Amino acid sequence: MSAIHSAKPKHAHPKALTLCACTITWPIARNAVINAQPSLGFATTSSKPIELRITLKNEHQAAAELIDPANNRSHPIELGNPKITIIDAKPYTHIEITDGCGLILSATFKAEANNSRLLYARTSLLTKLNIKGGRYPLPAITI
Repeated sequence: MSAIHSAKPKHAHPKALTLCACTITWPIARNAVINAQPSLGFATTSSKPIELRITLKNEHQAAAELIDPANNRSHPIELGNPKITIIDAKPYTHIEITDGCGLILSATFKAEANNSRLLYARTSLLTKLNIKGGRYPLPAITI
């Protein structure tokens, strides 16, 4: 019996994923945030929504904060020790951020020519902050 010897594939080893920083921003009704977190001191006279921003700084660091665009007041949200998982299946990228309490962020976006389009995003931070559910505008991604 003869053996067939095939040449080893000439594929380069896959490179480690290097994702640049990205931020996902949820606009949240101002009155919903003020009712849930009155001690944060957000402006009550503005009609601009408060923003929940979850930022992936790199593959090992994430941060979250509530921002009041009326006065640029920021309130950081403690994430504990977040674990970040990134699945890159070009042109799609899926990000999951979890901590000891569960899911913080699950998001999928598609890289396009000059920008990226957010296809799916979910966070548990609104519940953790006691912000009532409701209809909020779609979140946006900035890369």
